[in-house]
Amino acid sequence: MSPRIGVIVTGEAALKELRIFMKTLEVWHPDAELYIATDKETNMESLKWKGTIHVKQSLDRYVGKRRYELDSMPGVKYNSMWTEYMYEKVNVIEWMLESPTKEGAWFFDADISFLAPLPAIPTTASVALSPHYIKEADTKQYGYYNAGFMWFKDARYLRDWRNAGFKSRYYEQAALEDVANLAKQKNELYEFPIQVNFGWWRMFQMKEDPPTVQTKFSLFRKDKSVGIRYDGQPLQSVHTHWYESQHSYQSIFNGWFKTFLKKFASHPPIKVFSSAILS
Repeated sequence: MSPRIGVIVTGEAALKELRIFMKTLEVWHPDAELYIATDKETNMESLKWKGTIHVKQSLDRYVGKRRYELDSMPGVKYNSMWTEYMYEKVNVIEWMLESPTKEGAWFFDADISFLAPLPAIPTTASVALSPHYIKEADTKQYGYYNAGFMWFKDARYLRDWRNAGFKSRYYEQAALEDVANLAKQKNELYEFPIQVNFGWWRMFQMKEDPPTVQTKFSLFRKDKSVGIRYDGQPLQSVHTHWYESQHSYQSIFNGWFKTFLKKFASHPPIKVFSSAILS
């Protein structure tokens, strides 16, 4: 069956990222069924997709507010509006799981780019999460798992995720540790490998220094992917704001990755991916 994929999009910047998301996804899953939570001001009609798109305008109360503003505003249910905005992810996943599915439902942040097909998940799993793979000190602050790349098959875990948010040390993200612990007890947890959901944090918050991390990238033309490998295995996805312009770890990561792409621009599968992020 076609994969069900959920995403949250509010504002032009997020919409711009979603276009890259969709352009790279359609290489591998042109029939994917997209579930997009958005607001009335974001122009969804401008999107082009071969498969089915479901749109729900459920995010109007967040329109026009930056993160620091939402973080300073008390929420209705949680202690801040930003936490409530982050927990809109749960609403999207519940929306996808309203209809029975043996394949489960994916949720991605809009700034994911796909370099290969979606990863296979064991049939025993009901929850699949992406560890940060970062230093312990950073894990203590930001959480063990990244909340921008997830898969759920059992909606009951979403209730547990919501409840964990009331005592989470870092918004909805650290609360995923409670979900993981419950899923582990039932042998229903799967953790994605480091080649999935590769973000800037895996270059700058690892135990290894950035130059060492960079040496682990290579090209292998026979993979069912764009051909980029990390630590000997195909790189499945990259998680970054490609339009980040401020001097930050993220912008440095973007610059390095784009330079790496240009070295292999003649490799046909890379052309599709690089045209999406370099244009």
